[in-house]
Amino acid sequence: MFVVVNADDLGLHPAVRRAVEALAGSGVLTSSSLLANGPDLEAAARVQGVGLGAHLNILRGRPLGPPAEVSSLVGPDGLFLGGYAKLLARYVLGRVDMGQVEREWSRQIQRIVDLGVRPTHCDSEKHVHAWPGLMSAACRTAKRFGIKWVRRPRERSPLLRLDLGGIRAKFLSACALFQRPTPGVGWPDLVWGVADQGRALLPGAFRRYIERHRPGLIEVVCHPGLAQPGDPPLPPEFGPMRVSGQWADEYGLLSDPAWTGVLRDLGAELTNYGRLGREKSKAQG
Repeated sequence: MFVVVNADDLGLHPAVRRAVEALAGSGVLTSSSLLANGPDLEAAARVQGVGLGAHLNILRGRPLGPPAEVSSLVGPDGLFLGGYAKLLARYVLGRVDMGQVEREWSRQIQRIVDLGVRPTHCDSEKHVHAWPGLMSAACRTAKRFGIKWVRRPRERSPLLRLDLGGIRAKFLSACALFQRPTPGVGWPDLVWGVADQGRALLPGAFRRYIERHRPGLIEVVCHPGLAQPGDPPLPPEFGPMRVSGQWADEYGLLSDPAWTGVLRDLGAELTNYGRLGREKSKAQG
């Protein structure tokens, strides 16, 4: 079994960069996704020791191109809508232009490439790329840039789990029913960390999940941060964000040495998407 442990939001804030560097150094974090319109992007693109992907974003902040060219994705202020419900409502009403989505995502990946990064994978802010139609757009965009992996956020959640995390996981798994593979672009069998976030990102919970489902390739989705006094606030143009409330909890839990024992007992091999092809071939040989 291969395990990719991926931190989202790299480029959003220095706290995320510090956490990624520290956890990569400890050996538990293998991958991270760059937010191309984040204020810390240039420093984040220099992070070593992890595979770096693109955290596609049509939800928060400023588009990289002229707002008029992505008019179906922005408000009167020229910013992305900043709220999940607002974007989802526009999408459900058929007012999101897929061509504009691909244009913006292409600009975001190109910006990351221009900083000297060869992206290993794509995912997205709040998993909006998993919505029907948007997953195909994400895979097409990835393929144009030679990116071979896109996150499919399919997490198996117990039928009777109806808390916010369980509902979130069920919605994204339902979206997966509409998704079809794109030749040349792969995705993990399952993810973990959608329903169980923050204080619930426990190595024991991960062990139980793996023992129930036994995927060949799984991605752990996480949002660690390591804030320090004097740090800037989150970018105000990104709108209300709850992720900073998870930073300390997830950083602390991912620093727990118990993860090493759990991964060893499960026979898991930590990797990133850039190494996956080589390691799978080696394992099969």
